[in-house]
Amino acid sequence: MSARQITLPFRARRAEVQIDSNADLVGRSYEDGIATITVIETCLSDQSRVMVKRDLDGHVWSMPAWLMRLVFRETQQKRAA
Repeated sequence: MSARQITLPFRARRAEVQIDSNADLVGRSYEDGIATITVIETCLSDQSRVMVKRDLDGHVWSMPAWLMRLVFRETQQKRAA
């Protein structure tokens, strides 16, 4: 009996590399009271969400990237006169 590999015709040739549109959020942080919230990475299962970490207790959770963009936009607009 000889061993042969069978390839099916509907198999993808190569995986396409997708550009992460939320990579610019990684590393950004804001202060909420005495805690600092930092974006640590994009969510592996859903590219529209980011993982954030609170430095006060080390709690990590995911939230929508559009919400983090809204938070960063609001904090940048607050300026002293």
